[in-house]
Amino acid sequence: MESNALLWLILAVVVIAVIVAVVVIGGRQRKAKQAERAGTLRSEAREQSSHVQQRESKAAEVDARARAAQAESDIKAAEAEQLALAAERQKAKASNQRSDVDDQFRKADKVDPHHDNSPAEEGTTSDRSGQTTPPDTSTTDDRDSETPPMMRRN
Repeated sequence: MESNALLWLILAVVVIAVIVAVVVIGGRQRKAKQAERAGTLRSEAREQSSHVQQRESKAAEVDARARAAQAESDIKAAEAEQLALAAERQKAKASNQRSDVDDQFRKADKVDPHHDNSPAEEGTTSDRSGQTTPPDTSTTDDRDSETPPMMRRN
């Protein structure tokens, strides 16, 4: 009986040793597979990193072009604003000059002995020929053609 118990004890130790060996070998294989998987993931990450860097580079180029276009747009807007201000100044100057010319015509009409100084219908004006015209039909060109060259302002 004692030999039988000893046999069972040896068998149990061998089974336990086999189980431990299987667990140890399985753990090593699992670690090797995990290391291989980690290597694959790192390789894929390096490849994706290269693509991401290219995309980031392209995005930076587009951003630079957008900033340049915005700067150019700002410059054009500033130029447009300056031109608009210059146009307003020129319009104001022209309006003042037109007023001066109109005043000069009125003075000439008062001084002219051949001009009919009788009051015209309200809202009408009289040209050098003595004909009356409504105010909206008289044009700047009509008056300029009547202005003697030495009296015109340029």
